[in-house]
Amino acid sequence: MSGRDFKRGLVEAAVRDNEALDRRALKPRKVPGNGDVRRRRRVSPWSLLLLLPVAAIAALGYLELNRPEPGPPPEVKVDGGLRAPEIRFTGPPEAVDPGVFPLPVERIVLDPGHGGSSPGTAAAGLTEKALALDIAYRLRNLLDDRYRVAMTREADMNVALDQRTLIANRAGADVFVSIHVNWLPANRTCGVETFYLGPTDDPELAALAERENSEAQGYSLGDLRRLLDGVYAQARQDDSRALATAIQRSLFGRLRAENPDLRNRGVKSAPFVVLIGAEMPAVLAEVSCLSDADEVKRLRDESHLQSIAEALDAGIQSFAESLLPQS
Repeated sequence: MSGRDFKRGLVEAAVRDNEALDRRALKPRKVPGNGDVRRRRRVSPWSLLLLLPVAAIAALGYLELNRPEPGPPPEVKVDGGLRAPEIRFTGPPEAVDPGVFPLPVERIVLDPGHGGSSPGTAAAGLTEKALALDIAYRLRNLLDDRYRVAMTREADMNVALDQRTLIANRAGADVFVSIHVNWLPANRTCGVETFYLGPTDDPELAALAERENSEAQGYSLGDLRRLLDGVYAQARQDDSRALATAIQRSLFGRLRAENPDLRNRGVKSAPFVVLIGAEMPAVLAEVSCLSDADEVKRLRDESHLQSIAEALDAGIQSFAESLLPQS
């Protein structure tokens, strides 16, 4: 049975019910003691109220059954002839060049990696969480004469990965820099590298991202897909790449003077959870590595930690200046 036949059946049933109710309401009845004398039953107002829904259903059904079939779209004249109008869907919005909005960097959020129950990498009594916090404090002291600076943690405490970018978003940060210390078991010499959010097909980077993402507790698989789709917007990704490039150039240039064997591992994209959801240019900087015994010795020297902070400061400053109008 088609949908139209089904609707017709409903209407006919409603009409029959209406007629039956009407006959019962108007059926004559005998008057006791008067023989064949008959009179019509008075129609109760409540009976009429009962008839209203049935009548409404019948009316709506009648209108539905008599509704004209949709016709073809109206034709329009094109070059003297007739043609049906073409339906067009808009495509995805094109990325807007951030350069048309030359806004200054004012607020910076620093994210010392790990903390609390998560030590990160460790060697010879040094831990990534302590080194990252030390460097972040030094960097904040360098930045706060020019910018408003906040940190995702200021002590040895646990901070969920999803909360770190949330802190930056709520603070209205213009830049987010996550500070980490690497472990490169397959490499004898130390290297520095800086990441922005994106995919990777490098097994070594995938393993690094898996290690860093092991602390992720605030996201489900559905959240990750939604946030990744949003954060891959081209304008933001380009800004993050530019920030990563400025920081990497500064890190390698400054620290190579202290370690001629330092390797430039470059600027790369990787799916780090700590960068997901950032509403501003966001990077993760691997500023050193604890897998190199010589680097471990340097990391015990406060002057080397200060050099790392100064290199990060110079990179952030270079990026901030690149956003300003060129005179």
